[in-house]
Amino acid sequence: MVHELPTTALRSCSEGTFYCLSKWASDVTVGAFWVFMLLAFCVALFMATIRFGGTRAFGFAAFAGMVGGVFFAVLNLMAWWVASIFIIIGVIGLGIMFLAEK
Repeated sequence: MVHELPTTALRSCSEGTFYCLSKWASDVTVGAFWVFMLLAFCVALFMATIRFGGTRAFGFAAFAGMVGGVFFAVLNLMAWWVASIFIIIGVIGLGIMFLAEK
């Protein structure tokens, strides 16, 4: 079975240019583009905030991943089962961060 990928990003764009380009990037990579972008963003946040401590850095990066996962899932740029993994990691990260403060 041949999977035909869209070749033009703005074929019938009625939602807005940014959303159409985002949806095109997601469609061309079969849904992996925004998953890896969010994962790279979380790793960069963790590395940028590691000087505040490992638990705080993980909690901050996990929270940002959770918010980003919900945002991308609502816009249909990411599957909900992938977003739920980001949500679970976000809740665990916030729990670890709050427990480490006590």
